[in-house]
This record gives sequence, structure tokens and C-alpha cells, in this order.
Amino acid sequence: MEWLRKTVAVGQRAPFPETIGPSEQNANESLFNVLLAHFDLHQSQGHRSCAREVLELAERLTGDQVDLHYKWLRKWAKWLESVGRRKEALDLLHDHLMRMRGKKLNNPNRNAELRMELGIMLDRDGQKAEALKYFKDAATRYRKLNHTYNLVAALFNSASVLHDLGQYSEALKICKKAMAEGASGYKDLNSHIALQMANSLEQQKQTLLACTHYRQAEEGYGQSGNRRQQSDILYRLGWLAVREKRYPEGARFLRTALELKREGDYATGLAWYHWSRAEAYRAGGHLRKAVSHYRSALNLALNANLDSVAARCRVILYQLCAKPDQSLAQFQKYGNSNAADSIVKQGRAGLYLDHGNDGYNLGLFHEPGDSQRPPLDRRVLARLVQDLEKVTRASGALPGASLEKQRDALTRWMERQSKE
Repeated sequence: MEWLRKTVAVGQRAPFPETIGPSEQNANESLFNVLLAHFDLHQSQGHRSCAREVLELAERLTGDQVDLHYKWLRKWAKWLESVGRRKEALDLLHDHLMRMRGKKLNNPNRNAELRMELGIMLDRDGQKAEALKYFKDAATRYRKLNHTYNLVAALFNSASVLHDLGQYSEALKICKKAMAEGASGYKDLNSHIALQMANSLEQQKQTLLACTHYRQAEEGYGQSGNRRQQSDILYRLGWLAVREKRYPEGARFLRTALELKREGDYATGLAWYHWSRAEAYRAGGHLRKAVSHYRSALNLALNANLDSVAARCRVILYQLCAKPDQSLAQFQKYGNSNAADSIVKQGRAGLYLDHGNDGYNLGLFHEPGDSQRPPLDRRVLARLVQDLEKVTRASGALPGASLEKQRDALTRWMERQSKE
């Protein structure tokens, strides 16, 4: 209990209650929501054992409250899947869905929500046909509820599964249906659907039309700051141009894709570097300097989609900076990825060395049950550099000194990584 008391104290200023009485329902719900917030943070950081302990404590607060039990059940299913127990998670959600058939527990929103989650989990499990049934059913229910965003998301999921099943014409029909239902009003979904249409069109050998949709998707991901997806699409556009012997155009696409990959590599390395510096300063009692580095690490992590780093920074910044009337929820959205744009764009000039490991043993900051930090994978960067060299030569030009330096750097880094 002592560890749990300290954990909850991160998000709750009041003393942790030893016992919970039936007359304290409002306090129970408040504490329950705090615990779920901590569960989300532990999960995003890879602290599986801590996440489970917090969730087990939260279960004690659900009592006979149906709403709280439903929230808890969904979190428990996510935890089960995260530790490789997906079948148990699927059975749990399916059983609850069956129990909702009764009038007392039936809730249209939850019914649609559970079907969507079951579809997503089944899709990840490779049970495509079964997943498709749930997605179509969820779409029907969301339409009746007038939930346009969720309706479009369910249609997109259906199209994605149809594509995986090789039913490209059907996937395209569903994508067009999603557009007619209002997908253009949501930038994220609009980009996803444009990309799905491009993939299906390419499979049907409609390359020219596929390229049009690839460009739409690339533009959308660029506007939303998703450099990773944007770079992948440009890479594909580059090779489609090369396949048709349009070498200069292909080289331009590949060069831009490489620049975006370098930005992501730069942001990742720099985020871990600032995180390591912040941990060192905090351990040494230099809290003002630590806070500065935590903020830099947070913004860079958001820019590079490093959710685990962002979650750690938010918790620590809450501990160090929060005022008495501020809740943990206010810090769960803290940070601004755009604040790191000007810094990250420096990465276009070259590849960023992994300074995160220079002088700091990051293993010191791991807890039992943590997911280990994966090494930086530079194979995609290496392949991009090699491809760009080939295409540049095919267009009648020499690659240049910059590409040679990057190739040499990548070779050294991958050799070092293989030894480690």
C-alpha cells in the first residue's frame, strides 16, 4: 500500500484514504478517475506491473456502479492485450457485449464502442473477416447515433480490412462512402482515407490515380505534423516515378523523404538527450535546469511521436511545477510539438548522432516491469540513402559528398548497434 499511496500522491494532493466508505461515492469516483489517469501514464511509459497494481486498486472503487465498472473493464482489456493476453481481452469484451443485451445494461453508445474495440483487437489478431463484421456493425450503430467522426472511423477501418483481404474494389467503395459521410471535415481521417484509396488503387494498377491520392495524403499528414507518415508516402511516390523512368522527379521525392526521416531521427535523439540531462540534473538537485530540459524533451518527444518519453516528462513536470489547485489531467496534454519545429529542421542538414547514450546510463532510470527502450533503427535511413544514390546516378548526376558522408555515418552506427 505504501507504494500505491506514493503513486496516487503524484496526482492527488489529499492524503490517500486507507478505507473507503459507501457514503463517499463522489470521492470514490474522483479517486477512481485519478487512478485511471495514472494507469494511462504507466501504460504509455511501459510500466506494466505498476499499471496493473493501480488498476487493481481502481477495481475496488467500482462497487455496484455500472459506469465505473465499464471504464475499468476497458482499461483491463487494454492491459491484458499489452502483456500478450489478447484472447483473454477479447473474451472479456465479448462477454460484456453479450451481457448488454438485457434492457438494464443496454447502452447504445457503449454497444457501438465495444464493437469498434473488438474489431480493432481482432484486426490486430489477424482475424480479418470477424473484425470486418464488428466494424460494419459499429458503423451502422454510429450512423443511428449521429456520431459522424466515429462513423467515418468505422468505415475507414472496414476499408482497411477489406484491403488486407484483397477486396480492393470494395475497399474503394467504402472509402468513397466515408468521404460522402463527412470525412473531409476531419483532417486525420481524411488523410488516412486518401492513403487507403491510394493503396487500393495501386493494387489495381491505377498508378496515376493512386499518385493523386498519395499526394493528397502526403499533404494532409504534412499539415498535421506527421513527418513519419509523410516521409513514407514520399518514398513510395519516389519509387513509382523511378519505375516509370522519371528519374529526376523520383530523386526529388526521395530526397525530401530522406530530409523528413533525418528530422525524425534528429528529434528522437535530441529528445532522449534532453531527457537524460534532465534526469541527471534532477538527481543532483538542480531542479531549475532539470525543468528546462524536461520541457525541451517533452516538445521534442511530441514532435517525434515518442509517447513514452512525453508521458514521463509530463508526470515529472507535474511533480515539479504544479500549483496546489492544478490537477494531473491539466498536465496530460502539456507540451507543444510545434515549439520544436525550428530545432528539428536543423536535422535536415545531416543525421543526428545518438547523444542520448553519451555519458548517461539510461538503464538507471528503468523500473521493474518497464518495457525496454528500443535501439534507434536506422535501416530505413540507410536504404533511403542507397536508393537516392542509385536514382541520382540513373538521372545522370553524381550523388555528391553529403550522401557519401551520410552513408558512412549510417554504416558506422549500424556496425556499432550490431556489436551492442
